[in-house]
Amino acid sequence: MKRGYGMDQPNKGAEAQNCTGCFLVASPYLADGHFFRSVVFIVRHTDEGAFGVVINRVSDQRFSDAVEMSDPSWAKSSKKLKPGATSNAEADAPADASASIDRDLIHLGGPVEGPLIALHEVAGIGEPCGVPGNPDQPHGTETILNDHPAEAFGSMSIQYANAPAWMTTDEDHLRILFRREDARLKFIVGYSGWGKGQLEDELKAGGWLVTPAESDSIFDGDGDIWEKLVKRCGHAILKDLRPDLSLPAESEAFDPGLN
Repeated sequence: MKRGYGMDQPNKGAEAQNCTGCFLVASPYLADGHFFRSVVFIVRHTDEGAFGVVINRVSDQRFSDAVEMSDPSWAKSSKKLKPGATSNAEADAPADASASIDRDLIHLGGPVEGPLIALHEVAGIGEPCGVPGNPDQPHGTETILNDHPAEAFGSMSIQYANAPAWMTTDEDHLRILFRREDARLKFIVGYSGWGKGQLEDELKAGGWLVTPAESDSIFDGDGDIWEKLVKRCGHAILKDLRPDLSLPAESEAFDPGLN
């Protein structure tokens, strides 16, 4: 995936940056068809390479359709349990239709083929991702007892305070998560990968802007997340240059007359 983007203003010192747990925000000048106006959540970045998933490119395929094709019984057993519901009868009540449709759509994580992934926020299902350093010894953890009707026996898990998301490819996990109406998640197929030194080269060339990842941006706002994060990165650069500069909030328009 090594590409030269020919940027005039490289990110100084970016080659030494560990991007685990960060967003790579495609530079406005990056014309690569795979990553044009994309936001990549970097799950892991080491000396051997990097692995992440694009979070703002959605397909027209649905998780429920894919599972039903492989297992026709899914149609009868896939009713989602809403918070507080104790049976499928209670789950029959209409839910937020638009929210259900959005979370059912499969996202395109990148040009490299791979298994179907669920990126989600339910601690204990799968593995924490985007955690710098050793995930077995995170800073700040707490034990949480989950009691939810979609999990017959409940579950006890460790909440990683500094993990912006969790990830799993286990088929049983995928089905459980699909039934969890209270959990934010994205189903993703494919991923983005870089070999040794490739991401560092692209950062030096100025192909990406880098900003810390957080859950709200991962799971909400597919349509405008690129613009939001470009603005966030621009504000950070201006603040470095002019610490005294007063800048509008991310949700506010930027005054072009400001200089």
